[in-house]
Amino acid sequence: MQLASVQVAQKEPHVFELQVEVPAEEVQRVTNSVYRQLSRTVRVPGFRPGHVPPGLIKRWVGEEQIRQQVLENLLPEALMEALRQHNLEPIVLPEWRDVQFNEGQPLRFTAEVITKPEVQLGNYKGLKLKRAKVQVTEEMLQEALEEVRKDLARYEPTDEPAREGDRVRVRYQVLEEGEEPSEQWQSGTFVAGSSGWTPPLPQNLVGKKKGDEGEFTFTYPDDYQNPQLAGKTVRVIFAVEGVLRQILPELTDEVVKQELGLESVEALKEEVRRELENRLRRAARASERVQAEDALLQRCQVTLPNALVERFVDELVAETANSLRQQGLSLEIWLNRQGKTLDEYRNELKPDAERTLKLRFILEAIAEREGITVSDEELVQLAGEERELSDEEIASLRRRLLEQRVMDLVMTTAEWVESEETPEANVGSGSNE
Repeated sequence: MQLASVQVAQKEPHVFELQVEVPAEEVQRVTNSVYRQLSRTVRVPGFRPGHVPPGLIKRWVGEEQIRQQVLENLLPEALMEALRQHNLEPIVLPEWRDVQFNEGQPLRFTAEVITKPEVQLGNYKGLKLKRAKVQVTEEMLQEALEEVRKDLARYEPTDEPAREGDRVRVRYQVLEEGEEPSEQWQSGTFVAGSSGWTPPLPQNLVGKKKGDEGEFTFTYPDDYQNPQLAGKTVRVIFAVEGVLRQILPELTDEVVKQELGLESVEALKEEVRRELENRLRRAARASERVQAEDALLQRCQVTLPNALVERFVDELVAETANSLRQQGLSLEIWLNRQGKTLDEYRNELKPDAERTLKLRFILEAIAEREGITVSDEELVQLAGEERELSDEEIASLRRRLLEQRVMDLVMTTAEWVESEETPEANVGSGSNE
């Protein structure tokens, strides 16, 4: 493709603004190509495929759709030529703006191009790191065994008032202002005193026993996710049908054998101890990797373009918004509840975004120096044959595997000093995993 002109301005290190002009002849060439393609696919009575005049195509398809197809073909091609002419290799998709396009006229647009920042590698071998001590204490073991007891707990009816943690069977109705109770009751079993329910029925069950009735009012927050309920006050009436109390079994050889299929309490303890050691070991490895990453960030220098950080923060915000949508919540309402603005949330994300990007470039630079690669065959084997991966998924998988291999090199060449600190880990029951 021939370009009329390309003007390049550096906005900040590794961030360039390109002002590109495509001559009218090139615009017409691509436009004619789009018309030829549509002529073969558009069905117009009285005309054979491939012989539909452009004027009729415009009437049948619409001028705006044709314009969009021309731009979809023209913009990437023109941008690629502009990048080639100035030896620019973007590391993220360039963004274009200020597109000026009219039929028969030159095409003009502006694009922001971010290139790879330089990395100054320090000595990434022989890092002095602390190796956390992996030791299961008696306190950890007893805590885990208590979790096993809870897993084996049974619930029995009681006539006593419900305590926090008891299971309570109730019938209930949620009534709007002025609404009278009906014959239509809802039923459910709730954990007395538990939070997270709206309206907070479980919290109103503490102290109630079988046969008790009760009621309370509740006003939904003004920013409640369901706009039909936001700000509305309701009255909740309920009747307790039964209270079930948790009975924890004693861990005897008989109980362990019957419930868990193990020979004895000692056998259970050994299994739980092994699982705790595995968890602590995984936590220790994670802690050691963070240590190694911190050391790399201290020894290696990379200056990130601010535009790249902002683009990455955009992705993180989009991920948050998508996750919230799946929960039926908007980003705006969530930020409201957090008491923060979008700008404040973006500023909170920036440190982690900068850390992630710096490590990505440092590990990539080490891989280049050490000749560490990931073959296509390895990716195919890791991905399996269940489904075909997209180019983006393949790139992500390749990067993760490459970074893991570089970190393996960094950590195996490090000088380790034993630490007395024990890594934190979830020491819940491992017997049922």
